Amino acid sequence: MHSSNKILEKVYGAKTDDDRRQAYNEWAQDYDRDVSGFGIQLPYVGASVFARHIELGTMPVLDAACGTGMHTLPLSMMGYSGFHGIDISDGMLTIAKARGCYASLTRMALGKPLDIADDHFAASYCIGALAHGHAPPESLNELIRVTRPGGLIIWSTHAHLNERTQPYQEFRHALTSDRQWIPIFETPPFVSMPDGDSAIQHAVYVYEVCS
Repeated sequence: MHSSNKILEKVYGAKTDDDRRQAYNEWAQDYDRDVSGFGIQLPYVGASVFARHIELGTMPVLDAACGTGMHTLPLSMMGYSGFHGIDISDGMLTIAKARGCYASLTRMALGKPLDIADDHFAASYCIGALAHGHAPPESLNELIRVTRPGGLIIWSTHAHLNERTQPYQEFRHALTSDRQWIPIFETPPFVSMPDGDSAIQHAVYVYEVCS
């Protein structure tokens, strides 16, 4: 059992993928309990946005940086299937496998080229990972590449602006300007961990991949 504050320091202080993988492997068993203690809202908001925009039967779907599968579990309970999860941590993937929500689970790190064919997925889902200390904004390039033209990418990032969060906002707007994708929907900013740090806000976005 780990102190949640100490493991958060380790996660956000990771300098390399190996450091990040080790931190998440150590956290895997306690992750759901710890973030639930923060009052995490992302799984519920993300699943609501997904269900509003993605028809039942749409597959395959990439769950990028799937973690323990907590973001996909609500969707599985609503009847969605065909999820293929990738994550940097074997420990997290082990927890995700036990949920029974996934057609496949593979260790891959966002921020690097993904071992996935172009236009493979009907939709992509990435909740809670695109943030400083986790996956870099350039990860969005690979999500666009592996999602079919006309497919939707549903993802989240921090909505409060500072020097660490601004690059993600700038990058999403640049992808729109470059006609890589089209904005479809975004939530208002919301406090994502009200029982943790009330200053942290997220938004969930929906973009359609351009032809």
